[in-house]
Amino acid sequence: MKNHYQLITSIILIVVSCATPLQAQDRTVEVTSVRNDNKSVDFFYTKNKPGSYTVKIEFNSLSNTSTSLLHEQVVEGNSGRLLSLKPTNSELGIGYGYKTSYAFGNSEPKVDSLFQYLLPFKKGTQITIYESSNLNEKYFGAEKPESWKSYSTNSKTVDSVFAMRKGIVVNLKNEFQNDTITKMLYTSKTNSIQIEHEDGTYASYSGFKKDSFKVKLGDIVYPNTMLGTLANFNNEKYILHFSIYYFDKNRMFESSKSLRASKTPHVYLTPYFYTAAGAIKIIPKNSFTADCNESIIIKEMSKREIKQLLKNKEI
Repeated sequence: MKNHYQLITSIILIVVSCATPLQAQDRTVEVTSVRNDNKSVDFFYTKNKPGSYTVKIEFNSLSNTSTSLLHEQVVEGNSGRLLSLKPTNSELGIGYGYKTSYAFGNSEPKVDSLFQYLLPFKKGTQITIYESSNLNEKYFGAEKPESWKSYSTNSKTVDSVFAMRKGIVVNLKNEFQNDTITKMLYTSKTNSIQIEHEDGTYASYSGFKKDSFKVKLGDIVYPNTMLGTLANFNNEKYILHFSIYYFDKNRMFESSKSLRASKTPHVYLTPYFYTAAGAIKIIPKNSFTADCNESIIIKEMSKREIKQLLKNKEI
């Protein structure tokens, strides 16, 4: 049973982590340029999905202006200005040619390695946490990420999942029905949610029952916000997979490769978790009791958010 469970964990997590962040086909980000009456040129972007994206403008020709041939910027809002070119000779126009590309994720994270996350369960829940192996390394001979760190749990009773930290829902997969007939060793068909945090880190949660999400794409969630309910795997256990990571700037724009050759753009964290025993780092195969307090819940909230939370008496 132990090996059976480890295989399940490995397969699902590596499928999630190896998905390329490069967004080339769906045109999530559009870049346009505008010539102004004063001979300057402005570059603007529009974005139709929540979360941070890293945008590149690469110039293959420039004249009558002085700027770098490469402009890279993290964008968060739905629209805004990327760059302004000013003419060296104000009597002449600017000549330019360029191409653009973009990738999902914040390439300039300011990671707080001492931040205390909540365990993704209701206060008072006792749960055993495991460390998941890397499927690419184990089964396909690929290089294991140096920082690889992913966690998983299985329980016959614990099925509700809660946010570990304040953030915005930037990806939500709600496609797969729970298979209650076929007995499986593993499945990559899992529903998941990805949340971006203020410091440029991300949390991934996987294993949800279809249509069980309590939040939607673009929502702001807070520590201890219920995210959804886990699917019952093989009619036996509720299995959650979760990890916390940020993006490696040097790998964000790499093209898709085979499983053997691919390298994840993620740098994984081994964070501190606030538990009933205090702030600790997880030691796999041990049990922990989820806990939370007011100071952790409001730590990243604005004054307005705190006022509203206290008004609703949710703490």
